[in-house]
Formats: sequence, structure tokens, C-alpha cells
Amino acid sequence: MKAIVIRKIKRPSLELVEKFKQIPSSIVSDCLNRYYGMHAGIKPIFEGIRLCGPALTIQSMSGNNLMSHLSLTFAKPGDVLVIDARGYLGNAVWGGVQTTYALKRGVAGLVVDGAIRDVEDMRRTRFPVFCRGVTPAGPHKGWADSVNVPIQCGGIPVQPGDLVVGDDDGVAIVPIEHAREVYEESLKRMKQEKRWLKEIGKGKSSLDAIGLKRKLENMEIEYID
Repeated sequence: MKAIVIRKIKRPSLELVEKFKQIPSSIVSDCLNRYYGMHAGIKPIFEGIRLCGPALTIQSMSGNNLMSHLSLTFAKPGDVLVIDARGYLGNAVWGGVQTTYALKRGVAGLVVDGAIRDVEDMRRTRFPVFCRGVTPAGPHKGWADSVNVPIQCGGIPVQPGDLVVGDDDGVAIVPIEHAREVYEESLKRMKQEKRWLKEIGKGKSSLDAIGLKRKLENMEIEYID
């Protein structure tokens, strides 16, 4: 079976991408039924990362980075490379050379279900990266993997063009077909959380502010003082 490389994909509008830059990944996940938040193993490599953009997906054989080099040649400014590297940590699939070219191409950032190296280069340039691990061991270049096909990353399905939202909490994915709806729901959720915090500031417990007492009343709980 041949590898597939799809160069042109559907992306969300630039206007919508800009709007999502104000939405935390946790709110996105909340508005998608607490799903579409990547596994906690996918972590930012430095604090204060904000990442938002359409996914350019790469299916990677364990430890292979050939196709990430290729994908950078047709990545659009603002794209986020999302690499399914099978969670393998024995070899890095991204490093300083790719980072330098990605910045030149205007790539917004990177999410890797696998390992990277040359972390100092990324921290110095503030190139946003989320990954499962770091290793000095370099990559292989012996396989032709597929680009812009459906993948999984951090336990979550990712389609080309889906919106990637990343911050200190981790990474959430917004399916492109639901992006506008999720944005509207996110605004409502953020207003709701502000109300909760305001109520707590006035002296209410978090149980009262969120309205959880009724749930507790319907549970069989024995309280022992």
C-alpha cells in the first residue's frame, strides 16, 4: 500500500482561528462533552505556550521524520503540524533543523505523540511545541508515511483542518465541522464560570455556586463526623 500525501486541505476561516485564540483548551474540551482533550502525556515544553491553528496531520512510522520535512514545503502560515508518532520515545521525530524551517514557513506550532530533541532551540525561539517526551536519539528517514490523512494523537482523533488549541493545560481538538458551534458554546461556558467565581467571592461554597448540592442529595452517602 502506497503512502498518501494530500497537499490541499480545507481549513477554518482566519477569523474563526483568531477568535479561538482567546478560548482555553479546558473550555474547548468542556464544550465537547469533556472529550477531545489529549492525554496528559502530551505536554508543553515551556510555560506560557498559546497555540491555535488548523491541523496539518502526519502519520509517522516510529522514529521516522522524513514526511515532516516534506510537509513543511507545503504547510501554510498558521498551520499546526500534528504528528502521530505512535507514542514512541526511542527516537526523536522533530528537532532544531525542522524548527528553523517551520519558523521560516510561518508554521504556528507542533503537537507530537512521540519524542523530540533540540529543545533549547524551541525554547529560545518560543516555537510552541507539545510532545510526549524528549530524547537525544536522532530520527530515521526510511519510510514514506502519509500526510493529511485521519490520525490519532494523544488518544484523540484528528482530521486535517481540525482546529488545534493548546496552552499550559495541554491540547484540545475542535472538529472543523463543529468549530463555529463550539466557539459559541465556549463563550457561554466562560461567562458561566465567571459567574461561579463571582458567587464564590461573595462567600458561597463551590457546591452552591455550581449547583451541586442537589446531585449529592440524590446519592446514598453516609456522613461521619
